[in-house]
Amino acid sequence: MSIPDSAWWEQARAARDHLAAQVLAHPAVAMIDIGLDPKGSSALPVLRVHLRPGVQPPALPDEVGGITVRTLAGDYQPQ
Repeated sequence: MSIPDSAWWEQARAARDHLAAQVLAHPAVAMIDIGLDPKGSSALPVLRVHLRPGVQPPALPDEVGGITVRTLAGDYQPQ
């Protein structure tokens, strides 16, 4: 993984916030974060949309503000 600079992180946080404003209220979306690409195909961190199973996910873009978007599925429960 490449080490992004502070300008990249600012861009990634802005992209995360933009995507969150669009889809975070959807019942399938548990959270959105910035992290390692679950596909392993990006040298830079990606926006990761964590989805709940059994709920039709929203339409998601491939990227936001130049930052790649990936999805992960999991059974997210309060602990």
